[in-house]
Amino acid sequence: MPDQFNLPDGSTSGIRLRLTQSATGDANLSQPAKKVSKSLNNYSLLLAPGILGGLFAYVVYPPLDQALLVIFGLCVLFLPMLLQLRSIVRKRLADDAPMLRKAYVCSSLALAFFAGFLLLNGRLDKSPRALVRTTLVQKSFSRGRGGTAYTLTVSSWRPGRRSEDFRVNSRTFARAVVGEPVTIELHKGYFGVPWSGNIWLH
Repeated sequence: MPDQFNLPDGSTSGIRLRLTQSATGDANLSQPAKKVSKSLNNYSLLLAPGILGGLFAYVVYPPLDQALLVIFGLCVLFLPMLLQLRSIVRKRLADDAPMLRKAYVCSSLALAFFAGFLLLNGRLDKSPRALVRTTLVQKSFSRGRGGTAYTLTVSSWRPGRRSEDFRVNSRTFARAVVGEPVTIELHKGYFGVPWSGNIWLH
């Protein structure tokens, strides 16, 4: 065998050293991403006040037209999460971190403003209440992690609509009878967003 194929002892040590350094460097590459992920998790906590405030507003001053408002709130809530997921898939989490932090801050402010808007819309509303008499057409309930939600569906008094849905407690739900008249308390809302008050069964 030719002698040039024999590696000196020093060369072998150098190769082992370089391999060790390379393996250590590859492991360290994931550390910035982990730190960024933890930082973004802390930023996601900024969404909590807006979420809790919005839920409180929906319970105390439930808007009459909830579908569009719920869709808007969910879009604002999940936008930064979807952006973060896209960055993870593209392996650009560290590079996109400043943009993602801004997205979480903007979403938290939008949710807080949204919750405040609904709360003030009901709290500052001094308009006289209106009572609408209608008929119960359906009872339904759904179970989830937050408990059981009870809904009464009544025939609508508004043009272009066939029915209206109202969340009620379990006691009202149990007493309600399909086909019987129902009286709904309505308010115009300080900012023009109508909301419902008490519901009376007959």
